[in-house]
Amino acid sequence: MRATVPEEAIAALPHEVLIVHGRDDRVIPLSNSLRLLELIDRAQLHVFARCGHWVQIEQGPRFIELVERFLTEDAPDSARITTG
Repeated sequence: MRATVPEEAIAALPHEVLIVHGRDDRVIPLSNSLRLLELIDRAQLHVFARCGHWVQIEQGPRFIELVERFLTEDAPDSARITTG
């Protein structure tokens, strides 16, 4: 993963982070999001099936539901991955 922000700064993020990725994204490899999940202690990753780079457009209603749930839920204790 080549980031414009040093990995140490990413790993130091103190808050909950939601990472979303389209499984079929041809612009940014899924490995980048998996690396973010490794670096950020309080991160969640959701990988959308049958979806490319524009998750918020290609999977609009499901994306909105996921973000709303993330913003209103209690903080999870550990990192997790969901797919759908």
